[in-house]
Amino acid sequence: MRILAIQTAFSVTSGGGRADYEILSELACRDNIVEIVMPRANRMIATVPPGTQVHWISARGMKIPQSLGITAFPSLLRAALRFRPQIIRDHSPYSYGLMSLWISRLLRVPIVGMIYHIDDSIRGARWVEKNLLPRYDQILTISFHSMSNLKQSIPEISDRVDYIYCGVRSKSALVDTQDNSWRKKLGISDDVPVFISSGVLAPRKNYNFLLDVMDKWFKMGRDGVLIITGEGELRNELERKIHEMGLVEKVRLVGYQSETDLVRMFAGSIAFLSPSKMEGFGLAVAEAMACGTPAIVSNKGALPEVVTHRKTGFVLPINQGLDPWISAMISLSEDSALYKSYGEAAESRIKDMFTWERAGTQTEAVYQQVVDQYHHR
Repeated sequence: MRILAIQTAFSVTSGGGRADYEILSELACRDNIVEIVMPRANRMIATVPPGTQVHWISARGMKIPQSLGITAFPSLLRAALRFRPQIIRDHSPYSYGLMSLWISRLLRVPIVGMIYHIDDSIRGARWVEKNLLPRYDQILTISFHSMSNLKQSIPEISDRVDYIYCGVRSKSALVDTQDNSWRKKLGISDDVPVFISSGVLAPRKNYNFLLDVMDKWFKMGRDGVLIITGEGELRNELERKIHEMGLVEKVRLVGYQSETDLVRMFAGSIAFLSPSKMEGFGLAVAEAMACGTPAIVSNKGALPEVVTHRKTGFVLPINQGLDPWISAMISLSEDSALYKSYGEAAESRIKDMFTWERAGTQTEAVYQQVVDQYHHR
């Protein structure tokens, strides 16, 4: 197939950006011809998926909904006419939707929209969902939870929305996970238990809840360190709260880490903690589990689809106080057999259920079905 992928950018440090990168790479590996169109302004920060080709276009977003697509339209149309795709993949109907649909109709080819989760923070989101998504030939998302939300919110697309789980490329087999140099770099002794969380520093990740958990943990006289990797809008606020709570030596905001160090941190941690208020999938959780690390997560979004309660970790409420979280952390810290059992089950579940190879195969099959049905109609 000739696949035209309309992108804003590739940020492999974010869940959605990583998913776009991996899926397009998998499609290219399967002898599909994948051309990506992306704003030239992001050229210096984009990590291009292997096997794909990129056409840089003139586009600049303004402070109005769909502005990126509007300014990109002439360049998008020229690229599409030259490439002549069999199908269009729009990674963000919220950014490009109206123009992507126009190009689809002009070229008479089907279009698939990617929605990782409904995001109320996007300007004009409700208008896109009501007026544009029903016009796509197929909507794909990344979990049963996200699919159910889409069907409930937009009944018109119920027969055209499906989900394909994200995957993980486990690096633990390629990395010396016994190398504790990251501990030395952070000034953490080898005998100090470590908990870890990872992701964009944004409100929905609920890091304030984690700070409260760790505050109680230390007031109970327990030892340990919480590492939080990633960057985001809440960094300054979290740093201020950490200082005010007297947790400067106990909670570390370490920013983005290399994949090698991140794998070592995952593998060397008691548990991955995610009290998120909403997750379309939970890629960082899955990556930690692939390293044999149990996960303690909220019961929100798609997290219960990734973590199996009392088998690969714990799925807990975030509206019933801190004690369930403290109890789960104590169980994994003090019961080595339980930690080992959950860790092995976590690694096995990821290998069986969540791989990019599997996601790529399923995505290609859906695209081929969409193309065949479009031409049949």
